Amino acid sequence: MRPRACAAFAVVGLIAAGCGNDVDVELVWGGPPEATPGGAVSTQGFSGFQQEVDEAWERSPAMAATVFLRLDERKAVRTTIDAKAGPEGGGGQTVIVTLDGIPDDSVRTEHWTLGFEEAGDGVYALTAALRELRCREGRGHQDFTGEACE
Repeated sequence: MRPRACAAFAVVGLIAAGCGNDVDVELVWGGPPEATPGGAVSTQGFSGFQQEVDEAWERSPAMAATVFLRLDERKAVRTTIDAKAGPEGGGGQTVIVTLDGIPDDSVRTEHWTLGFEEAGDGVYALTAALRELRCREGRGHQDFTGEACE
């Protein structure tokens, strides 16, 4: 082997060895877990995810709600987000997300009520999640409830 080729292999080997532990892996939230029969959804997994990242969306309850629900991957005819802050914008905040006209043969609308609390450094932690459904006509209840559709 020629000296230049040997040097090139040695440099590539050193670069690869030195970068092995510095690889930046993007963490991705997989979406909310399944709701209990009453509609409650665990927030523990999302809390753990938030502890592993440092993102701008964590400083806005409405933006954190979009990440928790993976709205970037959801399909609905109309999606509304309504955020309600405590007095003078401080304290806990409630975010209500409604996905109407979702492509499902039994569920017409999903209605999420998400509670957030300030966790320090401007970050809002998700502390409560409730998923309620409105069924398509002939497939169950027409009011929002935690019960499944038929």
